Amino acid sequence: MSTATERMEVRLTPEDRALLLEAARISHESASKFVVRAAREAAKEVMERERTTTVPAAFFDAMVESLEEPAQPIEELASAVRRHRSVVKR
Repeated sequence: MSTATERMEVRLTPEDRALLLEAARISHESASKFVVRAAREAAKEVMERERTTTVPAAFFDAMVESLEEPAQPIEELASAVRRHRSVVKR
């Protein structure tokens, strides 16, 4: 792990400060280590939740089945590509 050199300030209620200090003491960690560890765990949980999409099994099965079917041309899309190619020169 790299050396911590960045700082971040937070405003706390006296109750929150007391809670964090007591939890750090019980965990045998400095307040700084405890807060950083807890915040990192919470951040990872949020990121994982935001990066994961959960769908019902029937929906997933239908999606996979549709992906296995041959692609069907969409004339409107093909026309748009032809127009784009006629306008944009590379």
